[in-house]
Amino acid sequence: LAGGAFAPGALSVREKEIIAFGCAHALRCPYCIDYHHKLGTDAGASRAELTDALWVAIAVAAQAPLAHASIALRLLDGERPADFYTTGWQAPLDRLAESAPAAMRGYTALQDAAFAAGALTAPMKTLIAVACAHNVRCPMSIERYVTQALADGSPRPAIAEAVFVAIEMAAGACLGHAGLAAALMA
Repeated sequence: LAGGAFAPGALSVREKEIIAFGCAHALRCPYCIDYHHKLGTDAGASRAELTDALWVAIAVAAQAPLAHASIALRLLDGERPADFYTTGWQAPLDRLAESAPAAMRGYTALQDAAFAAGALTAPMKTLIAVACAHNVRCPMSIERYVTQALADGSPRPAIAEAVFVAIEMAAGACLGHAGLAAALMA
């Protein structure tokens, strides 16, 4: 899986390692952070690029519970949708913003700062977000960031490769943490 996910294709190995570094943070895996910091640096990723990826992961990690708040708000309003993951999930969030405007401004400022062009382009940051959205298992975030990646002009093969990096990262994080289970069973 790793060999295929990290092989050069529509994305370079350096770009995939930058995505992996973001994913490592979304997965909250210190082993992955350490491992992909080294691999990313070895592949030519700069400190600024890796830091940009880190901030994207933080922003995506904040996006996921906000997106899921739309489910809570519908339930609090007495709705019981047949499908929790449906289009229109953003509409209830207006009510949440009205209840805590300062918090929503802070969230918006985080998103704006994390996705502004910096050491990485905005489209590259969106590809990192696509991968991280898969790692935080948020269908609404996946919808948001894949739609944005397409709007940014990212080729479908690049989006698919970012998703495969996320898949490999999730498997790797499980493997990395397996040592804890092994130690507890010893």
